Amino acid sequence: MSTSFKEINLSYLESIADGDQDIIKELILIFLDQIPEFTEGMQAAFEKEDWRVLAGLAHKAKSSVLSMGMNDLGNIDLKNLELMAKTLRVEALVQQQTNTAREAEELDNLKHSLRSYPMEKQEWLQANTSRESMKNIIDKFTNACANACGELKHVLEN
Repeated sequence: MSTSFKEINLSYLESIADGDQDIIKELILIFLDQIPEFTEGMQAAFEKEDWRVLAGLAHKAKSSVLSMGMNDLGNIDLKNLELMAKTLRVEALVQQQTNTAREAEELDNLKHSLRSYPMEKQEWLQANTSRESMKNIIDKFTNACANACGELKHVLEN
């Protein structure tokens, strides 16, 4: 099944499925079913400025795209989107000032999580977190997934 594609690389799937084509096809179908949830959900969360939901979707989508061999999209773009959304969620909670106990706990957890990254990454986030850069990642993700879905449908047909 190893064919050269622009977006996907199925070598990881082939290795974990130990060459079982039925398992590979099942995992591809699961991925294809998830993509609308991710693309539509990210767009809706972005438009609503629901940074908590956007961070969660980026995190969840990351493992899915990595399973299809879309390594840069998962390890770089989606990870950055997740961290940018967390950064904006922290800012929103800080500006809110009157937080519920649950929100105060969320704020502490987010701050702790973001501080766990190397200082270079924290500085990068401060310099690069913007709605424009997030929108660019979401658009890149949507386009890459559209291409990947086409490639995966080709795999299923053959």
